[in-house]
Amino acid sequence: PPPPAAPFIFQAEHGIRHFCLSRGLGDVYKRQFMNLGFNSEIIVQLAIGTSIGCIIFTSISSAVTHNNKGSVNLLHFKPVATGIVFGAFAGAMFAVQVDGLILKLSIATFILLVGMDILFDKNIIQKIFKFKSKSVFVGSGIGFLSSILGIGGGTFSVPYFKGSGLNLTSSIGTSAACGVPIAIFGTLGYIFAGIDSPLMPNFSLGYVYVPAVFGVSITSIFAARYGAELAHHLSQEVLRILMAGWFFVVSIYMFVI
Repeated sequence: PPPPAAPFIFQAEHGIRHFCLSRGLGDVYKRQFMNLGFNSEIIVQLAIGTSIGCIIFTSISSAVTHNNKGSVNLLHFKPVATGIVFGAFAGAMFAVQVDGLILKLSIATFILLVGMDILFDKNIIQKIFKFKSKSVFVGSGIGFLSSILGIGGGTFSVPYFKGSGLNLTSSIGTSAACGVPIAIFGTLGYIFAGIDSPLMPNFSLGYVYVPAVFGVSITSIFAARYGAELAHHLSQEVLRILMAGWFFVVSIYMFVI
């Protein structure tokens, strides 16, 4: 079997992505797992499950730092997190049964629109859909989609919290806290969904490749903390432009890859 040390090659990038969005690295894991010779039938789900498993550690590191800075709004976090618990687990169970191409293109379009919304600071998406603040239902949707994509949820929760009236720094901090239940219950879902599959490589728990989780998390938790600190030293204007730019990059990447 491939050496467990292989996942160390993409540690740092994972943590830095926690700067604003708590993004996962499902596509990066997919390429690495293909190089390691894993079964092609389960490689996409294995990549996503492993990505969200890594987010457990980086989201905790990021959330603690944001909370220490006073940027986690618990009144907004609690009801959304309640919905996330159910949505993230359900999303993992759903993801192992579907082809993700149409979903990926839909999400890429959504992310592009969100990036434009943030760049021009109009909260258009919130006005169109009229999402209620502190919503368990919205939390379920955030958890469901994030678990399918193997991400920490910032792509969805930051615009939602910003549209609910929080400033961008608090939106990012509260979103980072939401990454914790997304990661925990999403990971449990991927473990449960694949625990009996004979196609899994050695050292995996369901659709979670354990050596990659620990290999990446050893250093990415420190990078995530640095990213959270950095977010508190940038002005709202700079943070908004950087975030919109990152959304554009992610959207283009998802369209192209």
